[in-house]
Amino acid sequence: MELLSRRNALLAGLATTTVVGGLAATASVAHAAPEVTGDGWISVLDHGAVGDGVTDDTAAIQTALTAAAGTGESLLFPAGRVFKVSNELVASGLTDFVILGYGATLMLGGAQPSTNGSKAVLRLTNCHRFKIIGLEVRDSDRTQQYDGIRISSSSGGVIDGVTVRDVRFNGIVVFDAVPRQSDDIAITNCTTEGTRFGISSNGKDVRIINNHVAMDWPSTAEAQAKGGVWSAPSDYYDGICVWAGADRNIVSGNTITECGQAGVFTQACTNLVVADNTVTGCQLRGIEVDGSDGGTAPSGLAVGVTITGNVVTNCVGHINLVSARDVTVVGNRIENPNSSRAVSCIAINLNTTKTVVVGNYARQAHATFPAIYVTEASTDVTVAWNTVEAAVPHQAPADTVIIRRSGPGQIRTEGKFIAVGGIGVGNSVPATTPGSVVRKIEVFTSTGASLGWVPVYNSIS
Repeated sequence: MELLSRRNALLAGLATTTVVGGLAATASVAHAAPEVTGDGWISVLDHGAVGDGVTDDTAAIQTALTAAAGTGESLLFPAGRVFKVSNELVASGLTDFVILGYGATLMLGGAQPSTNGSKAVLRLTNCHRFKIIGLEVRDSDRTQQYDGIRISSSSGGVIDGVTVRDVRFNGIVVFDAVPRQSDDIAITNCTTEGTRFGISSNGKDVRIINNHVAMDWPSTAEAQAKGGVWSAPSDYYDGICVWAGADRNIVSGNTITECGQAGVFTQACTNLVVADNTVTGCQLRGIEVDGSDGGTAPSGLAVGVTITGNVVTNCVGHINLVSARDVTVVGNRIENPNSSRAVSCIAINLNTTKTVVVGNYARQAHATFPAIYVTEASTDVTVAWNTVEAAVPHQAPADTVIIRRSGPGQIRTEGKFIAVGGIGVGNSVPATTPGSVVRKIEVFTSTGASLGWVPVYNSIS
């Protein structure tokens, strides 16, 4: 019914790049900028940076980062200044430090070559117990494919209150050539706008919480040039990505708007929670879990996924599962308001198994497309107690368990209903004379073996 798997080739640049990265963040913490340097702080101005938006400050800032690594001090970007850089800045081997930049901007301009995020405006590698706070990163001319902030082989970090605009690859990324080399990382209260991928991770224990990711693709020059129909190649893909091999990632409380592809896209990862996000206007799925894409998790599956409490509206497909196992989809609100858009609200697709879809609210405007769709290639799927407003509420194979409210005071199930302890029926009255048999009810044992039939009469007096 819908496109199932997609675009390994389009993502190959991220998976094959020689520069690895990983980000770390843990909680939002308010910090006042020091009035003067000293007492554990180094200012980039102390090492020759100008911050006038014209002078190339790359060498001066790199000197400051190297000095901080040698002294163990934290680094200050003074507020109100724009620090132009033309090449990647690298912080390596730092522990227990802060990069503080409230009101300051790192502006990429006249950039050295970078393809598929092989370079970042700011890259941290082998860093531990660190914070990056308040800095703005932006690309002023968009000629090269830089990440905004990229961190690898690092742990125990916080990225809080950072804004990344208009870089042509990842806004903020936690990524290593071997997954899970970066761990215990939180990315909180950040904003990415106009990036190819907003926030990405293949780390362990990564929390992506309370961020704003916006691409506003329909209003971009690219969208106008393509007549409003997304196609590859593109500078705008997915909002938040959890790549193959990631473990124990949480994507929660984010607002994600008008992405070129999915709002949240995940590959073959494990122990994933996608909760309480608001996703609107994406050109592909709102939330897509595709365990066939990436293929490094056990058996090429996404395993142990919880999708709960999200609001997903007006996307080209809304919640879509492909090659996933042990999945719960609970308490989400999903709406397709476009009566001409033949997409489902929830789709359980190719090779998905052991999945429970419970307590969701789905509204489908399309007259013939099912609100909840389960493909024949999916097994052990339970769809229960969802509120569905649609001309076609469900489409599913016969072995799918569907329990739903069918009217006031009515419950309907497709399939067998087995009550091991017996069934009690109220409203009984004495009766002796049966009428005609009009229906029959098959009765089963607790193992599903038939015990025969119980007649249903049109009257008994």
